[in-house]
Amino acid sequence: MKQLAHLLLAVLLVALVTGCGGIHHYDGRLTAADSLMMPYPDSALAVIQAVNADSLTTEGDRAYRDLLMTQARYKCYVEITASDDSAICRAMDYYRRHDGERDKLTRAYLYKGAVMEELGHVDSAMFYYKTAEAAADEKDYTNLGQINTRIAALYRLYYADTQICYDKYSKALECYRHTGDKPKQLICLFNMAGLSGVTGTDDPEQLLLQTIHLAEELNDSVYLFKCLEMRCRQLIYNNTDTSLYQAKGIAHNCLANFKKYINNDLLLDLAQIYVRFHNPDSAKFYLKYVDEKTGSDHIGQIRTRKNLLLSKIADLEGDLYMAGWYNQIAHQIADSMSNNEQKYHIQQIEGFTNEISVEKRKHTIAALKWLLICFAIAAAVILLGFVFFHYRKMKYIKSIMHELQHTDVNDHADLLERLDSKDVVLQQFVKNMVTFMQTSIDTSENDSPSVIRQRIKSGISDLTANEDFWNALRSYLDKNYNDIITKIAQNPTIKNKDLQFIELCCCGFSNVEIAIVMDYAPKYVSSKRGILAQKLGTDQPLQDYLNHLMSEDG
Repeated sequence: MKQLAHLLLAVLLVALVTGCGGIHHYDGRLTAADSLMMPYPDSALAVIQAVNADSLTTEGDRAYRDLLMTQARYKCYVEITASDDSAICRAMDYYRRHDGERDKLTRAYLYKGAVMEELGHVDSAMFYYKTAEAAADEKDYTNLGQINTRIAALYRLYYADTQICYDKYSKALECYRHTGDKPKQLICLFNMAGLSGVTGTDDPEQLLLQTIHLAEELNDSVYLFKCLEMRCRQLIYNNTDTSLYQAKGIAHNCLANFKKYINNDLLLDLAQIYVRFHNPDSAKFYLKYVDEKTGSDHIGQIRTRKNLLLSKIADLEGDLYMAGWYNQIAHQIADSMSNNEQKYHIQQIEGFTNEISVEKRKHTIAALKWLLICFAIAAAVILLGFVFFHYRKMKYIKSIMHELQHTDVNDHADLLERLDSKDVVLQQFVKNMVTFMQTSIDTSENDSPSVIRQRIKSGISDLTANEDFWNALRSYLDKNYNDIITKIAQNPTIKNKDLQFIELCCCGFSNVEIAIVMDYAPKYVSSKRGILAQKLGTDQPLQDYLNHLMSEDG
């Protein structure tokens, strides 16, 4: 039987391989470099640079090298040039023409977007990121995490849509939880904590608390500082004196313990605190250290906050003209950050990438055709196996039916005689069970054994579903055999189903009868007896052990 199973498996595998096509085998040096890419990108870059493009004999290997070279250079912070753009374009063109390379096509789009972003072409970067998202497999969590993180950053910096930005970080977080990448989870949680105060999507304090716990777990002092700075800002916006004093304490703690991480945001927070305390001199002291040339990832926000604070300082000092002038500059910067032209571009990009999604579905349908062919071949093999085993199965069922045909109410005459008149439910069940099995067989001459067995199984199930039967059976055995079932039930390893099995054994039910009543396979009943004997701590067969207990207690 095992040989036949192995033969069927071999036939199925051959069918799948021949029907579904093969997979391209890449140069071993490139696959080795790819395996190093995530943990050791600098080592991956060294391996790739050692592979001469002229030594690669196939177009697939050359495209793979172009992809890996671009990816490694980007990860190692090597300056991106036009040659990198040419390399990733070659890789992208190759994977567009070859199905079955979805991961590499997704990565090609992703790093084409990264190259465009580095070269300052924001709309092109967003287009390729969204194309990568549309092309990616839905369970490709590693790539989808990176894609959503990059899209979120662009939405935040250039497209002024905090809600979409938050949603993208949330999707990225879910992906990184699948991959177990905690440092990336930390980045997503931190950004979500900062955005939730604007979007109102989740509790920003709870998100920040999660971020702090994760930063402490990873011993990441940079993000711990960033979290404290963000907590300081949250307290400032609470608009209470108590919160303001707490914010001041956190800000000065950051100045004292995280000197190398001091940034524009913390300096602006301190300036804002002292403006709220009506102390313009201290506010100006911290504002003079704000460097608009650094922190360019959100320089527009930095400049807006700085000019609003300068407006409030001028107001405190009674210079209404300068207060109005700074306030006007702040609003001009804020308006420039919400660029309608950029929003129009993002709508165009969404339209293009929707077309990519449609194309992906077409490719999926084409792949499904091959998959259906494979399944058809597999189904044919399984059908042959089913025909081969059917006869043996029917012979086995007939043997069970033969044993049931020789079961009679009189086989349990001793049990029925011992039941007193009060055990009406138990008496009726025993009679009904045996009579039902016998009648089901006698009245089903034209039915197959499997139909008969199913009918018996259904009928017995209806009889045993009544808890009154099991309660009456336990009560009878405890009453007549000195609480035998209650004592056995004290064994913590004996479950309720085990007790029901033991009760039927005490009543002398055969393996086939127990199998039908308990809905077990007859062969399992025999092994179940051995398992229960072990649980009860006896070396005797279960039936002998139970008979011994009943003879002692009866």
